[in-house]
Amino acid sequence: MRFRAPASLSGRLRLHLSNLLSFSFLAIFFGLAGVARLAAAPPSQGFYLHPGDRVCFYGDSITEQRFYPAEVETYVLTRFPHLRVRFIDAGVGGDRVTGGWAGPIDLRLKRDVFPFRPTVVTIMLGMNDAGYRPFDAKLFATYKNGYRHIIASLRRHLPGVRIVLLATSPYDDVTQPPTFPGGYNAVLDRYDAFVRRLAKQDHLLFVDFNAPMVRVLRAAWKSHPQLAKQILPGRVHPSAAGEMMMAQALLKAWGAPALVSSVALDARSGAAARAVKATVAGLRRLPSGGLSWNETERALPLPMLALHENWPQFPAWNLFLPPQPQPNYTSPSAALIDRLSGFTRQLDQERLQVSGLADGQYRLAIDGHPIANFSAAQLRRGVNLARYFTPMLLQAYRVNDLVWEEIEAHFVAWHGIQTALQGFPKPTWKRHGVVTPRNLPLLSTNDAAAARAVSQAMAAMARLQTAIAARERQASRPRRHQFTLIPQ
Repeated sequence: MRFRAPASLSGRLRLHLSNLLSFSFLAIFFGLAGVARLAAAPPSQGFYLHPGDRVCFYGDSITEQRFYPAEVETYVLTRFPHLRVRFIDAGVGGDRVTGGWAGPIDLRLKRDVFPFRPTVVTIMLGMNDAGYRPFDAKLFATYKNGYRHIIASLRRHLPGVRIVLLATSPYDDVTQPPTFPGGYNAVLDRYDAFVRRLAKQDHLLFVDFNAPMVRVLRAAWKSHPQLAKQILPGRVHPSAAGEMMMAQALLKAWGAPALVSSVALDARSGAAARAVKATVAGLRRLPSGGLSWNETERALPLPMLALHENWPQFPAWNLFLPPQPQPNYTSPSAALIDRLSGFTRQLDQERLQVSGLADGQYRLAIDGHPIANFSAAQLRRGVNLARYFTPMLLQAYRVNDLVWEEIEAHFVAWHGIQTALQGFPKPTWKRHGVVTPRNLPLLSTNDAAAARAVSQAMAAMARLQTAIAARERQASRPRRHQFTLIPQ
């Protein structure tokens, strides 16, 4: 079946809209609808997000890259699989506090934020506002007034909304020489200081993205200069690996727990001494001197975007290109960032401890798949399974794939239909592998047939996003796995 746009539209526009409608219909048709709902459960004590929350990430092209929002959403789904929270990315390249190519700020908020009715809004703006030049008092005054206007508008239209102010990610004056005395990131520091003060005055949560990333960038530049250059390629936009640190900072500010699960087994007694956020059953000694048991963990390890793949800095604008992890590959730059930032230590602890084993080497297998060899001493101290490519991590990557598809569905609907066809074409440059033409026909506000077609397309894409979100929740549900430890 193929949707067709009204005949009153121009040929190019009808083709563009028909393709988008057909694309959304086919995605819904092939198994994305009709997934049973899961019952909501309360979150971990102290975590910032609550059941039913709707989170909007608002910002410029750094947010539009969709890396840190995808990492945060994936964490919530994998760590709290029954916590029903929805996310939306409202980042637009080149945006300032006054707006940008997609419309002035009041239109941006009215069209891109308020209809979603978010209960949580994060704001990261400033990279473009400071003008990529030495400090300019006039630009700074515009930024301060515009930032206050955004907060006031959010509070007026979204009573009770929780607003999180984010210091912008850094401009790279570490691996490349500053373009003027003091460097542009020092200018951004002044803007971030204002945002910090504003958060304190208005009793809002402030999260610093800039300083932690600069610390890691400097450390990487000293030890691995070539890898350090991959953190902020082009100086402005972090790589997917670089934005891991942004997700890390936001999640820690939200009180995100590090623990996935913690299991301690006693091989002598054949009993589970500890099982936190996990259930152990059928534990038995094997004739070989090893162990076998079934384990169900109530959370999944976090799949770190770009750790097991080379994910492009600007993702392809295509729903069918989700991340593709490679079990036998680890990105050197992502591994370096993980080590320097403490990402795994702070957010991804899936502990297994086994005492009472005879000295020697043991091979751990899960569901029949070899994972790694450990010594009895290592197992006594405990190992972090989140560092290995286990069936649990593979399941988490499948969740991450769906997260990316949902984010891209929104991106296609918003950028490909709503803004592109209603009078806000992107500037002519190559983005996401596509050259945006200046002569793209735009919809007339008086064209009722065109407006209906756009409305139908947006509704179809909204159904697609809802269906993918249901699949995400299903994919994140805990599963039972069989563990074996065999002497080698």
